[in-house]
Amino acid sequence: MRKSIAVFLFSVPFVCFSQNVGIGTTLPPSEKLDVNGNINVAGTIKANGTDGTPGQVLMKNTSGNLAWGDMCEYKNFVSLTSTAGGTWTVPADVTKILVEVWGAGGGGNFFAGGGGGGYIKAHFTVTPGSSVAYDVGAGGAGAVSASGTSGDQSTCTIGAIVLTSSGGQGALYLTAVNGQAGVGAGASASGGYNNYIVFQGSSGESQKRNYHAYNATTYYESGEAGRGGNGGNTVSTGGLGQYYLYNTTGATLVYRNGNSATGLRPGGGGASGVQYGASLLGGGTGANGLVVIHY
Repeated sequence: MRKSIAVFLFSVPFVCFSQNVGIGTTLPPSEKLDVNGNINVAGTIKANGTDGTPGQVLMKNTSGNLAWGDMCEYKNFVSLTSTAGGTWTVPADVTKILVEVWGAGGGGNFFAGGGGGGYIKAHFTVTPGSSVAYDVGAGGAGAVSASGTSGDQSTCTIGAIVLTSSGGQGALYLTAVNGQAGVGAGASASGGYNNYIVFQGSSGESQKRNYHAYNATTYYESGEAGRGGNGGNTVSTGGLGQYYLYNTTGATLVYRNGNSATGLRPGGGGASGVQYGASLLGGGTGANGLVVIHY
């Protein structure tokens, strides 16, 4: 046994210097344990006495000490959709949240689509058990020969800071032959808070109508609804509206698709209506807003 130990000690460079231990190096070790080579661990590694859980990685915490942590800071989320508002309680052990807020979309009218709601995203340090208040905006109503209703704003209150995403503007009715698309909305944070990102909702589009001569005596009309504006930081949430082809000479509808003029959550504006012959379709309703909390 003594011979085996002696062979091991002489075959592996092993240096002790000022209470530091070096393995695989002949130089004075610079740390408590200085290893020149690979390390094979059959058990586990603890960081400051704490073992990690599956899926975690070893990293430095904000104090500069090694700790087990998650690559993704936010592993869960909750979508808050009630236009009646309410509160959300920060779960135990949660100290950071990421909040996203969308305002509601504006309603369209015969002439054009409504604007998309604004969007804001912000990070916060929170206390477990504290409450976060929220209010989700309702989408604006569509109209025919009138202005569409603007969407309501959505808010989220974290401590003294209020995140506000405004609702998209409803399409305007100016005269019987003149209208205007609803403008997309923006967002803001109160109290001089600046750790956030804002995306403007897009504006709605105007209805399109075209006239065609099939021959010397037969005429057609084709039309396309003006799309509703997309909610901020989204794609394809604005209402689509309808396409049609109408034989004006024979006063007959050749075809019309069934696309919905209603905006899609979060914050899509309602599309415009269309008219062919004596049929006049109004604009779509804007979509409700949304609050999402990642934790």
